[in-house]
Amino acid sequence: MNRPVWEHLDPLTYDDGVFYVPAAVELQPRITLWGHPDQPDLRERIAIDRPHGISGEKLLCLLCMRYQAQRGLPRAPVWLTFVEGQHGPMFRHEDGRSPHPEHQPETDTHKALKERKARTWESVGGTVEVEVWRPRARRRPDVLAIGPVLTVAGEVQHSKESPRIIRARQRALRKAGDRVVWTTDRGADDIAFLHSVPHLSVPALDDHRMYLSETRLEIGAGAITFETQRCGWADLWTGTTRCPVTRKTMPCGRLHLYPTFNPRSYSRQKAATTAMFPCGPRPHLDHLLEGILHGTWLPYRHRDRVSWIPADAHTTVTTERGGTIELAETASDPRRNEAAERACERRYGPGVAQAEAPEVESLPLCCGKKPPGRAGQPLVLACQLCSNSPTYWRREEIDGTWSSTHL
Repeated sequence: MNRPVWEHLDPLTYDDGVFYVPAAVELQPRITLWGHPDQPDLRERIAIDRPHGISGEKLLCLLCMRYQAQRGLPRAPVWLTFVEGQHGPMFRHEDGRSPHPEHQPETDTHKALKERKARTWESVGGTVEVEVWRPRARRRPDVLAIGPVLTVAGEVQHSKESPRIIRARQRALRKAGDRVVWTTDRGADDIAFLHSVPHLSVPALDDHRMYLSETRLEIGAGAITFETQRCGWADLWTGTTRCPVTRKTMPCGRLHLYPTFNPRSYSRQKAATTAMFPCGPRPHLDHLLEGILHGTWLPYRHRDRVSWIPADAHTTVTTERGGTIELAETASDPRRNEAAERACERRYGPGVAQAEAPEVESLPLCCGKKPPGRAGQPLVLACQLCSNSPTYWRREEIDGTWSSTHL
């Protein structure tokens, strides 16, 4: 009796594609004609060669079987089904798991943006590899650029995805390089799923070829610069005029860096003088990609959103507002991080002396819940998220009742 094909198939000798059993060939959905130009009718043949899945035993996931082999697990088949998805054909796991990005054919827009990234990084001295397997990340980033100082993994996200999957891919891709940058052609109001990772949004163009021919692709979201203003300036990030250091309504009198969309702030960057893709009237993709590879733009997370900011402002911003590069790249749930911080750190930041901050208890972030306390105790934080002006509760010493106040 003949042994099943999967029993003697060594996934480590393949390129993590899809193995089509009847033809004994490996399919590469991201390559023209799936890597078999001599068989132009291969896709149509697979589409009508039903059934698929475990009942048909025709399509094997070589990537999952590679994972099994690398973990030392017993060899077992992982069957796929070929379907026409919302954004094109894909190979879906029989057990319902999300398809691997490697097994989803790329759209023309995806290919164009990927080529733009690769071309830009090559022109500024990077050694570029496309769709190369990274063992530590156990993934194939769309583009990998090795620069003189940093290695950057570039991902293109044309379709909408769940934030949980994006965060998982970000954590994996960090192992492929020092930085990860996501690029999308979705509008700024439709990329909430990318807010927790370092991203850049460019305009959606009618013709995918324009992503390669346009001189500048202006950034719609994901990058911001700063201007120096006296304390009390309206803060884009907080929506208030509170001091970014003390968080008090009373101005401290000092100068601070404030996020701005002022084009003069962007065009005056020192990095523009040496950049091959210099600054224009607005931030544009090539300049940002060059800066990310050379370390002149760094990721920074404010609350639940990650943005690229100039490196020469990064130290000042982190000193005034807190945060680290690690925090911007971990892609963890922001609510978990905030709950783990001390309340006085959320309110005043690490740069303020402890004596300057009132005694504040660290409590769960919830609306309306009265915190525990005792008579004579200073202000206690009750809710940080319910309004722009955080609610605090004061324990009255006379009758022990609670009263709320906004600072």
